Amino acid sequence: MPTALLLVDFENVHTVDLSAIPADVTVPFFFGTSQNSVTRAFHLAAHRLGSRYVPIEVGGQGKNALDFHIAFYLGEYLTRDPTAECVILSRDKGFDPLVTHLHGRGFKIRRVGALAEAFPERADASPQPSDPRLQRVITLLARSDKKNRPRKRARLVAQIATFFPNRNQASAAEIEALIDELVATGQISESKGALTYYF
Repeated sequence: MPTALLLVDFENVHTVDLSAIPADVTVPFFFGTSQNSVTRAFHLAAHRLGSRYVPIEVGGQGKNALDFHIAFYLGEYLTRDPTAECVILSRDKGFDPLVTHLHGRGFKIRRVGALAEAFPERADASPQPSDPRLQRVITLLARSDKKNRPRKRARLVAQIATFFPNRNQASAAEIEALIDELVATGQISESKGALTYYF
């Protein structure tokens, strides 16, 4: 079976649901030098991918430095396996002339701006949340007024606790784990103690 690769421009696309990446896809992940460290939840999700997760730190700064790194590694991967299906995850349209050129030479390569567009034919193979409480949390938070959603983790823990009035339904530790899962799957992000929601 041909190799499938998702080259992630993390400098351009800041939220990636690692749990939604199909099981047969390798993920070279490109980090820029100016980016803040990623969250613990992201590290845990990346760890679950095992050897399929390939972190690449771009050394030095400069205009389009990360883009040049992606182009270089893309060439390396295609040299090893010219039949590989390669997808660049980036909203940067500067990749498009390269993509068009390589596509014209017979390579299977595309650029997408969102993970959902990357491998739609493999979507059924993506793992789904196994904990039904997680979907309940997402549903109830999505229904809430965006302006009133908790901006700090402690407040979010308290609000989620109200979703499960019976303490046997979700302990404090389990609620923390649910929040970690929300971060890992890109539903929310946490930076310097502040929460941002993507639904």
